[in-house]
Amino acid sequence: AREFPGRVPGEDGTLIAYRGRRPGARASGVTVFVNGLSNENFQLVRLADECVARGRCALEFDFRGHGCSENPRDYALVSAKAFAKDAWACVDEFCSRSGVERERDVDLVSYSYGTQVALEMIRCRPAVIRCHVSLLGTPERILDGLVGRRGADVVVSIAKRVVGLKATSAVVGASLRFAATFPRFVWALSRVLGYLKSSYAAFAPFFAHLSRLDAECWVHCVVDGHENGAMDVLKDANRTWYCGMIEGDCDFAAPRRVVRSWERYCDFFVILPGVAHDGLRSHGDEIAALVRDVFERAVASKASSSNM
Repeated sequence: AREFPGRVPGEDGTLIAYRGRRPGARASGVTVFVNGLSNENFQLVRLADECVARGRCALEFDFRGHGCSENPRDYALVSAKAFAKDAWACVDEFCSRSGVERERDVDLVSYSYGTQVALEMIRCRPAVIRCHVSLLGTPERILDGLVGRRGADVVVSIAKRVVGLKATSAVVGASLRFAATFPRFVWALSRVLGYLKSSYAAFAPFFAHLSRLDAECWVHCVVDGHENGAMDVLKDANRTWYCGMIEGDCDFAAPRRVVRSWERYCDFFVILPGVAHDGLRSHGDEIAALVRDVFERAVASKASSSNM
């Protein structure tokens, strides 16, 4: 496959890094991989590789303050809505450079907070979306699963009104540096608490990335993910895109008591037993097989609709 790495300016000039791949002259459509908070693309690379092997273009990008993208020049533009605009800017530039046609044939694969970003991408351009697969993601209030609805409200209120976002960012920054410096300790503790199920080697890239992660950006993402959300996009009774959600019954970020309410809005929905928030690393084969299944169902659904 031919690679198209690049960086494209966001609304405020912040450079957003992406990597696009086109498998051949007859490549069909584009699949965009939308990462989660605190992550670069290491958890989604396998799925992107499989996408390219199936003959579709794959595009991965880094949020502001993550990976190879710049830190935000304007923190007011740190939100799922702003990240969605960044993503479409990357898609547009990649398609222009590679000569790929994307109209009405864009798939989205999202992880964790990336599900809110993917839904905001759909809000921007619903007509071009064929399928969205959400992996261990939440379309609303990302802290509720961890500390409960009331607890999440209290945490965000304290961070914004009592401590202040700048001071909160300093505390988070110190925590990130500690996790990056002592990754084995944090991994072991996370295993004991049930937050992680994967081996240290499988999840080590996550801890390595924490030393680069912009703490203030992280804090703004958490506040945005708690206060906003994109449930209205998911609930749209007139949507034309295929919706798949793959969750885990041990996921602290999207526990069963929360995710069951989303099932009614999906075409494909499954909760995997024994899967935590690192399921892409601990249960990669199982999740990859389900993602392939969702894509096959989306293709069949589109063909069926075209014949009606």
